[in-house]
Amino acid sequence: IAVRGRPHLLRVSLVATALAVAMAAACRQPDAPAVRRTVRLTTGTPGAAFYPLSQELARAWAAASTGLDVQTRDSAGSVANVEAIQAGDADVGLAFADVAYTAYIARLAKRAPEADSLRGIAVLELAPVHLVVRRDSTVASVSDLRGRRVAVGPDGSGSAVTARIVLAALGIDLKDVRVESLRYNEAAGRLKAGTIDALFVTGRDPVEAVRDAVSAGARLLPLAGPAIERLRHEYPFYRQTLIPGGTYPGHPDPLDTIGVDNLLVCRRGLDEALVHDLTARFFAVLPSLPMLSFMDLDQAPATPIPLHEGAGRYYRERELLR
Repeated sequence: IAVRGRPHLLRVSLVATALAVAMAAACRQPDAPAVRRTVRLTTGTPGAAFYPLSQELARAWAAASTGLDVQTRDSAGSVANVEAIQAGDADVGLAFADVAYTAYIARLAKRAPEADSLRGIAVLELAPVHLVVRRDSTVASVSDLRGRRVAVGPDGSGSAVTARIVLAALGIDLKDVRVESLRYNEAAGRLKAGTIDALFVTGRDPVEAVRDAVSAGARLLPLAGPAIERLRHEYPFYRQTLIPGGTYPGHPDPLDTIGVDNLLVCRRGLDEALVHDLTARFFAVLPSLPMLSFMDLDQAPATPIPLHEGAGRYYRERELLR
């Protein structure tokens, strides 16, 4: 361009060029900010297995996705988790199979609505039922608990539900037992102090509260025999299992008991793509979750309640669900 000797034309050219660059920059679409997603995970109470498992799962999920915020909230356990999901106060949580199924098809309590918003993500593993008695106790079986002070877990826990079912199945009216609804760590402390006689807790071994009590001399009792067999036929969610020998101090031999499956559940209204992603990430981080080292992957889709669409799609893609 011939502009020599005509500086005003040069200035016009530079201004025009600057305007063109500015207009182009203004017209260019800004980079879309990364979409962050929040998942509210309802956990459990310290001393039992739900709490540490939920904390580990939250950390693993958050580490696996920079766009995922996992908010945890403590709860009393299975029943409280199911009710929180049904009410829309939580998105994902842990629940025992008997509690989840009962909630889905019926009512956990007269005040609770049917949990029609509850959906399954995965069957995790079998959680044994532990019955622990204090060090100097003369209790030799469940039938000896009449008139005793028995901690069954906090209200809203799956352990409390299971303890009441076991007592009833063995012919013990709840009016004949002094039931105490205690958090597990508190119950272990009371057991060591001798102010309660027994503790029921359901969870994968080793359970923190059980280990604490047994380390101070408390004893585990078996849950076996004809009455337990009748219980298993009446409640098919309970399965025969063993607490491996050496799991707890002073118990070198395997101990017969019953167990119930632990489930990862969610809210029906969660986005299908989000649940698919959560399911995929769960299985991706599974090797980093030692608490689930015995999980049966083939049984993962076999939840007793309907699978969420996102989880179902993941299993179909992996040919785990047909």
